[in-house]
Amino acid sequence: MKIIFVLPGRGGGGGTHSVVQETLGLHRIGISASIATTTETAGAFGLLYPELEAAGLKALEFEGSDGLAAVIAGSDMVIATTAASAQLLADSLRLLGSEGGRVPRPAYYVQDYEPLFFAPGSAAWKRAWSSYSALPDALLFAKTSWLCEMVASNHGLKVQKVRASLDHDLYYPDMGISRSGPVRIAAMIRASTPRRAPHRTARIMARLAELHGDKVVLTSFGSQPDELQRRGLELSQRIDHRGVLDRGQVADVLRASDLFLDLSDYQAFGRTALEGMACGCVPVLPLFGGASEYAKDRWNGFVVDTRSDEAIMAAVADFLTCSPESRNDLRHNALSTALTYSVAQSAYSEADLFARALQ
Repeated sequence: MKIIFVLPGRGGGGGTHSVVQETLGLHRIGISASIATTTETAGAFGLLYPELEAAGLKALEFEGSDGLAAVIAGSDMVIATTAASAQLLADSLRLLGSEGGRVPRPAYYVQDYEPLFFAPGSAAWKRAWSSYSALPDALLFAKTSWLCEMVASNHGLKVQKVRASLDHDLYYPDMGISRSGPVRIAAMIRASTPRRAPHRTARIMARLAELHGDKVVLTSFGSQPDELQRRGLELSQRIDHRGVLDRGQVADVLRASDLFLDLSDYQAFGRTALEGMACGCVPVLPLFGGASEYAKDRWNGFVVDTRSDEAIMAAVADFLTCSPESRNDLRHNALSTALTYSVAQSAYSEADLFARALQ
């Protein structure tokens, strides 16, 4: 099989991390898998994911639908990864077909339910809504049952389930860290993404600082300080804000933390929280979305209605006031859950799905 993922953009988000990890995983088991990205962003993409070139998988560059058509010609399956890339891929496949060339089987790796990103009825919303049917006879697949059900219920399209990936070479615990003293709480504040609730996260972190004082040590990351200022986000002086971190730096923060706050409106998957679990950090996650696929409330984390500040504060208070033994149980269960996810499992599940679809 020759497989190409279409991934325009500079990367850096959880969906991009997934595609990169799984491309490497497919390559490792003998599948010809690669990533196509735009010439404009290829340089930044390569710097962010040097492991691709180290494995001999330098990204394929293209410009526009005609450039993408040239890149994907001769492949067996070509896979969109966002709503925008689904529309772009549809144009490229039409171009290939009009030229009489062999047209690869289209697929769409649904990373999120993108109509939720935009105001209903807006032009951007309409583009996102139509993306799921943009590729005739496409194989649609996703990594959570929630995503499969969202597309099925709203569009009447079947979405296959694949296994999510987690890179244990990067995300692992440090069993030598002392867990005595203040509770270390980390949070991601992504100022440019409203659904990640940056204002709510900043507000909760400030309340925790005021209420618990020296009993907690607070760390945040995800936005540059000037971006926080532009978006009207003022963080408590008690918060150690680290700015935008690469994946290794995020792993270091998670390893050193006891609790990770993801206070998004919803999570299609919640990659950073699962990565935190792999580092021995207990997550607080939104009730809405796909995170409950792996997070079980009060067993390996806290699953809360993030619309309620009081529900969030109560979950954190439960963690702060529970016994050391109970905290260790939560941490152990989180680690055990994370160990059931791997790049190899994900690659095998995708390779099997692709082979059956191509038959």
